[in-house]
Amino acid sequence: MNAERPPRFVPKIPPPCFDFLRAELLSAENGVARVRFSPSEAMENPYGLIQGGILAGMLDNIIGPAVVSAVPQRQTTTVQMSVNYHAPARPGETLLGRAEVVRYGRTQAYIESRLERESDGALLVSATAVNLFLNEVEPRKP
Repeated sequence: MNAERPPRFVPKIPPPCFDFLRAELLSAENGVARVRFSPSEAMENPYGLIQGGILAGMLDNIIGPAVVSAVPQRQTTTVQMSVNYHAPARPGETLLGRAEVVRYGRTQAYIESRLERESDGALLVSATAVNLFLNEVEPRKP
């Protein structure tokens, strides 16, 4: 019995949640992605600052395009992300994000990412992440 392979999954880059995050993919190539975010009042915590979980979500949405640009034939998901908050982000401030795949192997990738305020380049949030590859690399045909 010959089992058919499922159709190849084509990632949605940029991902659909970019609309909510008010994101614009600036570039994604060779394991490096750059994204611009325009946070809104809908993303505020009770103190008028952008909620930390949303900032972490922004970082995760830079990581995805970076990994896809490095290893396009692999499906991936973030399994660990360590986030450091350096300064607050406010609605109306444009943020620039960058993620870089530092290295990857057979089963996972290691990524570093950061968000900066566009107006002055201040570092707001940084993270390191590990993404797990969900599919095997297809063997080369002889």
